[in-house]
Amino acid sequence: MSRRNALVGLTALGTTAAMGGTARARAPRGPRHTAPLDIVTGEDGLSAPSDAGAGAVTFRLRTTSDLTGAVGLARLRHGVTEAEFRTRLRRVFATKGQENIEAAKALMAAAELYGGGLTHVGTDTGFTVQLEAGRYLIFEFLDFEGARGRNPAPGQEYVRVLTVHQPREQRSTAPPAATITAWESPGLGPRFALRGRLKRGRPLRYVNHMPGQVDELALYPLTDDTVTEDDIQAYFEGAVPTPPFDVTRWLGTPPLSPGRQIALAAPCSPGRYAAITWVTSIHDARPLAAHGQHRILTVV
Repeated sequence: MSRRNALVGLTALGTTAAMGGTARARAPRGPRHTAPLDIVTGEDGLSAPSDAGAGAVTFRLRTTSDLTGAVGLARLRHGVTEAEFRTRLRRVFATKGQENIEAAKALMAAAELYGGGLTHVGTDTGFTVQLEAGRYLIFEFLDFEGARGRNPAPGQEYVRVLTVHQPREQRSTAPPAATITAWESPGLGPRFALRGRLKRGRPLRYVNHMPGQVDELALYPLTDDTVTEDDIQAYFEGAVPTPPFDVTRWLGTPPLSPGRQIALAAPCSPGRYAAITWVTSIHDARPLAAHGQHRILTVV
């Protein structure tokens, strides 16, 4: 199974971020702004906010190119420079096997990943994250994946600084209709658990409860009503050459550090979706989806 054709760029990234350190899973409590903060990414640049109020911060993401559309949010650990972060992130996508696991651990030690947004041309998507006061980076993941994205020279990747200030007045929002949790099922391995029902126009909460492992949630529409989870498993095991879901229309979030969660406002129409992670295992560098972490979901 080709990493390039399967969009496994984010696979390496998952391994990447199995962050060391303690991450506190706190649910977003509502945005600090009367309107979302806009992020626009494309071949002509990355436009992103430079400041925000602490608390639950809501972003709206749009891409103008098929070479962009996976925007993440990270906070560097003490003493780590932006240049070091760029270098370590690039190395994750440029390595395999044990070298990839070591690269992942190095990135873990460099930054805490807060997730972000996945989108495609013609579709805006939103996400809400709980942020404390401090300095964060907003960046385009695909810039670090070589030919998968714009493939800029090292140091020229889209990275913007977001400064988060002390809290402002809090506002409430509609609670998520459903929660998807990434967890390690005893005797089975990594899985996605669902609580509630996915409803069009309602937020979806994603929680990473994987021990010591970053993870992500990518949602792809299923255009064939006969596709089963066995078909998805067969693809990730290399038994079939093409994915049974539409890889050109992803929504969801890039990887989060363990213990983190994010509220997503992905514009999913009613229908069936494949919940996928391209993140690789910190133990064997294989995609977590190959270990069984995928699920077919229905939006009503």
